[in-house]
Amino acid sequence: MRKPNFITQFEQRSHRNRFRFLTELLRPLKRPIRILDVGGEFNFWNILDYKRIGKIEVILLNRFPQDMLPTSFHSHVGDARSLANYTSDDIDVIISNSVIGHVGSFEDQMAMATEIRRLGKRYFVQTPNHYFPIDWRTLLPFFHFLPLKVRAHLLNCMPLASFGRCKSYSSALQWASGVRNLTHRELELLFPDATIVREKFIGLTKSYIVYHGFDAPIIAAKLT
Repeated sequence: MRKPNFITQFEQRSHRNRFRFLTELLRPLKRPIRILDVGGEFNFWNILDYKRIGKIEVILLNRFPQDMLPTSFHSHVGDARSLANYTSDDIDVIISNSVIGHVGSFEDQMAMATEIRRLGKRYFVQTPNHYFPIDWRTLLPFFHFLPLKVRAHLLNCMPLASFGRCKSYSSALQWASGVRNLTHRELELLFPDATIVREKFIGLTKSYIVYHGFDAPIIAAKLT
C-alpha cells in the first residue's frame, strides 16, 4: 500500500527533528564516534545527511547484509536480542530506530533492552506509542488494538502493509505476531535509568525517544 504524500512528508519531518535531537546529544562527544545501529539501514542515515554529525564509524546490525556502503559504514548480520559479539569498549553509542517493536514478545523486547543497557554506555532508542490511535504500519485507526488473528486475517485478505497483502495466512500471522508497540510504563520497566521524550502529532504522543548516558541533560526541541 502506497503511503499518501502527506504521511511521507510528516515522517520525513519527524525523522529530521529526531536526527537533529540526536545530533545535539552527540555534539560533545570526541570524534570519531563509534555507533552501533541496532536494526539500522543505511538509507535512513543517507536521507538525513549523516555527514553533519562529523566523523563517525557506524555498524548497521540487521537480519540481512547491506552492501555498497561508504567506508565509515559496516554491515553486520545478527539479532537485536543478542549483542554478545560486541563489548562496551568497541561502541560509544547504541542507536535503534523503530526496531524494538518488531522483535516479538515482551520477553523478546526485554532481552533487547537488557543487551542495549548492558553494552551501551550511551543509547538512543525510538519506538511508536502503543496508545496512539493510528497504526503507522497500516495507516488504519485502531488496527493494532485488534486481536492477533483478526489482524492476521486482514493482512492476508487486503493489501494493508507497506509490502502489500501477505500471500498466506501463516505469513500474515507471523508478521502480526512480530509487531508489539510499547507503552510509556513498559519503557520505564525496560529502561529504568533512561530519560523518555515524547514525539507529538496533533497534540498526541505518536512515539517515544529513550536516551541515556550523555554528559549533560538536553532540553528536547519540539519533536513534532
